[in-house]
Amino acid sequence: MTQKEALKKSYEILSPFSDNQKWEFDNNLVHLRHITRFIGKDAEILDVGCGIGILALALILLGYKVKGLDKYVFIPSNYYHVRDVERLKKIWASYALEVFNTDLLDEESKKTYGMVVSVATIEHQPYPKRFLTKLLEKTKNGGLIYIATPNITNLMNRLRFLLGRSPVTNIKTFFNEGNDFNGHWREYILSELKLMFTELSIEIVCARNTQSMRPDFSLKKMFKVHRSICRFLAYFVPGTGDTNIIIGRKE
Repeated sequence: MTQKEALKKSYEILSPFSDNQKWEFDNNLVHLRHITRFIGKDAEILDVGCGIGILALALILLGYKVKGLDKYVFIPSNYYHVRDVERLKKIWASYALEVFNTDLLDEESKKTYGMVVSVATIEHQPYPKRFLTKLLEKTKNGGLIYIATPNITNLMNRLRFLLGRSPVTNIKTFFNEGNDFNGHWREYILSELKLMFTELSIEIVCARNTQSMRPDFSLKKMFKVHRSICRFLAYFVPGTGDTNIIIGRKE
């Protein structure tokens, strides 16, 4: 089974919960390919902020041992909540996927993993140093940490800035919710991720900017043609892809 086939199967298995997340398919495929390139199937993986488990389940279908950790799926009255979570739990159980209902920052288990994965999570953290330190605690010595996060200097954001608009679009929610805010506290450029890893003495194995979302010039997407143009051009302009990925080794 290829990575693409496993990801398609994961979406199918998790339907209807995964239906409104199909727009992230290309992004998830990029992560799946990177993760499987850098870690063997003998190492257990922890997916922190796994959501409904799309990436985790795809890894299991490829023969990896994976556990997930998430809190928002279980918390009512938030954007990420799953209403019929008991049905979702049955799907997880049928594929031996265990998802811990907890906040990483409150997690006290001493269990460690060969790789800790965190996709689109660090930008939601008001205290990134504390978050990365907890990821380190969950990683075996010599194990890997995989971080993926939106690139604040993607090509679309650069155009927004040139037009006098903020590259971050959540000001109303940020202003009104205060400490309860669970959106993007801050987005990063690749050199900032490298700095954070260096500050915590994490050996950098791979660090790259990539354009994960593909352009779509079909008729049904023509009203967003500017977005597809930016995605296409990002393949050729260094540092303007939508996603930053960094992989480090715990010394």
